[in-house]
Amino acid sequence: MVRFVLIGGKGKDSNLNHIENEIIKMTNKKNPIILYCPYATKDIEKSINKFHNLMKNLECEIINLTFDNINDFDSLLNKADILYVGGGVSDDLVDIFKKHNLDKVLYKYLDSNKIYAGSSAGAMLYTKVAMGDKDMFSDNFHNYNYKMVDCLGILNISICPHYQNEDLIFYNDVIKEYSLDSFGIEEDTAVIIDDNKYGCLKDDKKRSVYYFSRDNYLMVPLYEGEYYEKGSSFRS
Repeated sequence: MVRFVLIGGKGKDSNLNHIENEIIKMTNKKNPIILYCPYATKDIEKSINKFHNLMKNLECEIINLTFDNINDFDSLLNKADILYVGGGVSDDLVDIFKKHNLDKVLYKYLDSNKIYAGSSAGAMLYTKVAMGDKDMFSDNFHNYNYKMVDCLGILNISICPHYQNEDLIFYNDVIKEYSLDSFGIEEDTAVIIDDNKYGCLKDDKKRSVYYFSRDNYLMVPLYEGEYYEKGSSFRS
């Protein structure tokens, strides 16, 4: 059964890769193949280099997805153990996946043992709706114009990456309009979704992941190493 690892973003100066190492371990394979997708950013080469630097001490093989081999996405994903989608602009990322029918390829492999991972916009991609920052601007140390973005809807949840930003507290109220189980995911943390179970991983132990049930929207912190059962699947 496919599993999802949704990372709330990597800290600006963070080169921690505990989360990525745990993703590799989840495959139960030596040197698993990671298909890395940098489509959320305009500077694809920079994104690829940054990801390779993050992974340089980990035992894995990386295949880069570029626009030169986009038509080979099906065969590349079939070969891969992990799809890891990088961060950037979520709106643009979703548009690319729909324009090139990559979303249909993702659905094709939902009964596989693959791991779908993503950071920030890459994590948002798999969800029903998520808090995006394409139109965000800063004023007097505060950020404005965050908005909810419609994503691919593979997971029937909402998420808010970069949740440690105090200006994102309004997400707690916005989610009540959507009737979805939701997660606030701070940078250098991740939520794991495995059908009807969920847990978290942390690069930074001071950071947190929070779960909001659609039943009451109470904010519940998750603890690494613990798994929680939901009454029904998070999958759409």
